[in-house]
Amino acid sequence: MALAWHEMTALDLGAGIGSGAIDPVALAEHFLDRIARHDPDRAVYLRPTPERARAEAHAARARAKAGRRVSALDGVPISWKDLFDTAGITTTAGSPLLADRVPAADATVLARATRAGLICLGKTTMTELAYSGLGVNPTMGTPRNAHDTATPRAPGGSSSGAAASVAYGLAAGAIGSDTGGSVRVPAAWQGLVGLKTTYGVLPLAGAVPLWPDVDTVGPLARTVADANALFAVLDAGKAADLAGARLAGARLLVPTNYVWADVETAIETAVEAALERLGRAGALVTRRPVNALDELAALGPLPAQLMSSEAYAVWREALEAHPERVYKPILERFRVGKDQNAAAMIAIRHRLAAIAANYLDETAGYAAVVMPTTPILPPPLATLWDGGETYLAKNMLSLRNTRIGNVLELCALTLPCGPAGALPVGLMLLAHPRTERALLRLGVAVEKCLKS
Repeated sequence: MALAWHEMTALDLGAGIGSGAIDPVALAEHFLDRIARHDPDRAVYLRPTPERARAEAHAARARAKAGRRVSALDGVPISWKDLFDTAGITTTAGSPLLADRVPAADATVLARATRAGLICLGKTTMTELAYSGLGVNPTMGTPRNAHDTATPRAPGGSSSGAAASVAYGLAAGAIGSDTGGSVRVPAAWQGLVGLKTTYGVLPLAGAVPLWPDVDTVGPLARTVADANALFAVLDAGKAADLAGARLAGARLLVPTNYVWADVETAIETAVEAALERLGRAGALVTRRPVNALDELAALGPLPAQLMSSEAYAVWREALEAHPERVYKPILERFRVGKDQNAAAMIAIRHRLAAIAANYLDETAGYAAVVMPTTPILPPPLATLWDGGETYLAKNMLSLRNTRIGNVLELCALTLPCGPAGALPVGLMLLAHPRTERALLRLGVAVEKCLKS
């Protein structure tokens, strides 16, 4: 039985457009109709952009008919996290503080995607100002996790609507941002592939900042191949050659310290089973401690304090002008940075740079360092709304493994590795800076092995 369009990969949709089997205008209308029917309360799409989508789809149709398609994804509809500027369309970063913010120009990455023919379906919901891994936003919208119909669970954040738009079949792919895990946590919790790029690889112009020296842009997708194609568009470069990717002989390092603390049993079981399969497929799996991770653990909350101090410096004026407009747990996280000592924060930055150098030395020669993407499954939303200790503890745990890649300036990929009951589990591959294409090639081999 043929898949419905919203069940197909982005690359398969693009191929259908190229062959003439799929009309880009009909495809855009298909997704716009699904958004209208399945997201009436705007929990996923804070702001659909039907006029823009239709105009872009008609242009894609004309190019396809003329044999002048500009990319493999020309005519494919995707969603954009609401921190990427859209010309003439409100962009709020999920916060009432920015309710009247209407940028004059598209973010650079959105402009690149438009030139590559992708269709902008709209702006997706997110954690307020991108400052949480849980995806809870009582003011602007919180999508339910797509994998538990009985108990409303956290979608993951801060790219919550981005992940939900793909998981619910309301977009063929999504673009999010990642400062501590904001692409990878929602991707893992919603059974998707998520790519965290190295800081500086993709331009941040026109993206509302959180931690400007650490923020990154990345795709969420159904498959590694889709993530690869989307990354190439955002990078304005060539996609990695995924043909013939194999696991045989690939050296993978599994840390035996830090990343396994407090891991839920169901996640550990799924990840261990995945590692066993990778080994049987020919990967050379080494298990040993990574000392740099213990050095990172020894810093305790200090990296989070550094993040809060820089984020508060960015947002202090707006936050303190109208603190009543901000979701209390988010406001409290920002205010952690209010009275930090500048010299202490600079010392933390230098210490993190030294730990990053130690990590690169320890992991040299390995294709990737492999671990659970998150230690926990998505918690029930009912336990999170009021903030407090449960919210804080779950948020910090959700980001514990992913933030390694941010503070050490690595690139990373998460992909589904098995279920824990009805809920998906993510496997994360960490790689050295600016090796995204090699990581994606490894990722497609891992994906093939785990799906076989």
